[in-house]
Amino acid sequence: MQQAYVLHRWPYQEHSLIVEFFGQQDGRFRAIAKGARRSKRGTAPLLQPFRLLQIEVRGRHELKTLTSVEVDDYNGPLQGEFMYCGFYMNELLQRLLPEQASIPELFNAYKDTLHLLREQVSMQPVLRKFEWLLLCHLQLDFSWHEDVDNGDPIEPQQTYYFRPAEGFSVVNDNRAPTPYFSGEALLAMANFALQDASLLQQFKHIMRRALAPYLGTKPLRSRELFQAQVNTLTGPDRR
Repeated sequence: MQQAYVLHRWPYQEHSLIVEFFGQQDGRFRAIAKGARRSKRGTAPLLQPFRLLQIEVRGRHELKTLTSVEVDDYNGPLQGEFMYCGFYMNELLQRLLPEQASIPELFNAYKDTLHLLREQVSMQPVLRKFEWLLLCHLQLDFSWHEDVDNGDPIEPQQTYYFRPAEGFSVVNDNRAPTPYFSGEALLAMANFALQDASLLQQFKHIMRRALAPYLGTKPLRSRELFQAQVNTLTGPDRR
């Protein structure tokens, strides 16, 4: 048995599901849930996103078979915009996490982040921290404290630009790509001091650019769904 979350699921044959799990031991993997959609005895009601499960699977191939599932801990669904945040996290894991890569620390970070979203803690700082932890656990992170070109410490009074997949470099002339970031801001962001709206927006921009090389050109479906929901709530006159 292992703890796991459902990332996504698809109908399979007449009564079954193919479920993509994020497991504490096995990382991201897929399994057939046979008979899950049978009206009375099926396990489909249990196999929902954001619900901590205890599961058992068998099989050595890429597509395993789910043999046991029960709810480990469940404190209710994510609500409103926080649900879309959860879908965004799931999509990041689906796109970036290699199959069957066991990273228990990332699993725990995901679990902790879901708890904060369920408690409706301010979602932007919560998501930004998860994005950073995801990069760190996948060994795709960069230094907030050193110049990528020479290893010099980031200086509060200096100005820097961000190079995706590399890090921060001093702005020496106007040919450096914008936006620019002060060293003082970078050092604050390194400590997740994101109470200031400007710093939070800068951190979001850096995370978008940091993730872009690994996500590719295909748009994130969760972002599109979230934006559609925002547009529906605000209406065309308030966008």
